[in-house]
Amino acid sequence: MIDVANDVSGELTGQEAPPAGDSSRKLLWHLIWLYVQGSVIAVVVTFFLAFLSLELTGYQWLILLATTPLPIAVYVTPDIFMIARHYRPVGAVLAQLDGGEDPSDSEVSKALARAINLPFYSFFRVTCIHGPGATVALAMLLVALNALLDMDYKTWQILTFAATIFFFASPTHAIFEFFAISRHMVPVIERLWANCDGLRPEHSEELVSVHLREKLLFLAIAIASLPLVFFAGSIFLKVDLLLVDLGIEATFEQMLPLWQWIVGVVLICMLGALAMSILTASEVSRSAAKLNAAMNRVEGGDLDEHLYITNTDEYAELYRGFNLMTASLREEVHFLEVTQDIAGELHLDALLERIMKAAMELLGAERSTVFAYDAKTNELWSRFAEGLDIKEIRFPASEGIAGAVFTSGEAENITDPYSHPLFNPEIDRKTNFKTRSILCMPITNKAGERIGVTQVLNKKDGDFTAKDEARLRAFTAQIAVSLENAQLFEDVLNMKNYNESILESITNGIITLDTERNIVTANNAALSIVEVDGDAIIEQPVDRLFGPENEWVMRSLTKVEETGISDMSVDADLKLKDDKSASVNLMV
Repeated sequence: MIDVANDVSGELTGQEAPPAGDSSRKLLWHLIWLYVQGSVIAVVVTFFLAFLSLELTGYQWLILLATTPLPIAVYVTPDIFMIARHYRPVGAVLAQLDGGEDPSDSEVSKALARAINLPFYSFFRVTCIHGPGATVALAMLLVALNALLDMDYKTWQILTFAATIFFFASPTHAIFEFFAISRHMVPVIERLWANCDGLRPEHSEELVSVHLREKLLFLAIAIASLPLVFFAGSIFLKVDLLLVDLGIEATFEQMLPLWQWIVGVVLICMLGALAMSILTASEVSRSAAKLNAAMNRVEGGDLDEHLYITNTDEYAELYRGFNLMTASLREEVHFLEVTQDIAGELHLDALLERIMKAAMELLGAERSTVFAYDAKTNELWSRFAEGLDIKEIRFPASEGIAGAVFTSGEAENITDPYSHPLFNPEIDRKTNFKTRSILCMPITNKAGERIGVTQVLNKKDGDFTAKDEARLRAFTAQIAVSLENAQLFEDVLNMKNYNESILESITNGIITLDTERNIVTANNAALSIVEVDGDAIIEQPVDRLFGPENEWVMRSLTKVEETGISDMSVDADLKLKDDKSASVNLMV
């Protein structure tokens, strides 16, 4: 059947059918199979209702069932042609993907638009082509059987049969095929999305938008209103036929209450179905529009957006999820802001204070502490303890919960510290603090060495969760980098202070220059010898300090620069300001 469909499509369009790969062939087969299933359902519905209402003889049924395949073939052929034609762009791209080829982005975009439109195309085909075609073909079959075989199908039987097809079978088939294809095309559409950069504008314009309002209105009309109209008409007909068979001639006035009752019930049911469809669609659309507007504002950077839950349908869960998402985004943005804020902070105590305050805020904790590892004493000691007057707590690196976390390298989330064998309540007694929950995380540097422990106490709204653990793990990663950077800065600063103290403690005058011969530093002894103020010569050229009268100093500098060998002048005469001079030993 698949090959036949491809051949028919190719012949009717004048184009060669696309080579079908495995998934391409399977997809076309499934589309045709869904059509067959829908057709079978429609035929079953039609003949079931016809059996209940048409009052045909056994011979009439036999002839009708024997000749029905002929008109079915008449209206099935254009359906198969349309299925193959609508499927063609999708099948061509799937065949290329199955063959390992790389279709162009334009081809995939066109196939994607067509795949998204296929459910609507199937619905439109069944409603506007298949349904009317089947109605006319089968009605003409009964007329032809009357003319050729004198089957004596009554006019009311032919009209009822045709109305059953049009009002019951065709909408049933259209609804079945629309939802079946919509569900089946989801993985195909996802595959096409994964192989293109998105829909091109010219293909986006081809998309047929089917809103919920239109879907519900069609269901209300096709499933409720038209069948009710058909049912009311059939009641009129059946009652009239019954009265004729019984030989009863009822007047219009006698029948009017029944007709009024039937029409009134049908109108109320129709109006109710239409009203409920419109109201339901409006409520869903309003909720969807509210959610979409909020998402657009979040996309624009407004993370303070919050949706209030006003009902109990599925949108309540969507709103709740949206609020959780925006809350999480606010927390992540705050964390990024803190990270950026501390990136330039090199003073360790100030740095850790800002990090841990942010940690307490994001985790909703009462206190937090960073324990750094002292390798010399094999101890953990606190660099910062928020909320405590005690600024330093020291204990062996293997004791207590913090020590166990540091030793094992595994995080601990403890909900009842006082029942934990490693918890030391002595600190609580000293600080008059009650520890209810502990989240403790090791701090590991880039080399994989543990350099401390982060500890957060007492979550305000319950116990610490897995999400809190992930957040604190992210903080400890930042703390590790900050600890190393700040420690390096402190080491450099200590070395600088040490060197400066040495320079200031010696009696020899020392002046340092950069590569441009600008003065960088000069100790007090040097400033005393040349009798100048330090602020006056720092970052100034050295030749301005010594002047042309001390040309021998410049020659010594040049000699060292050119040879790389130290140069020493003993008992040299150094000219100073105000015609003063000094005898110096100069080493360059």
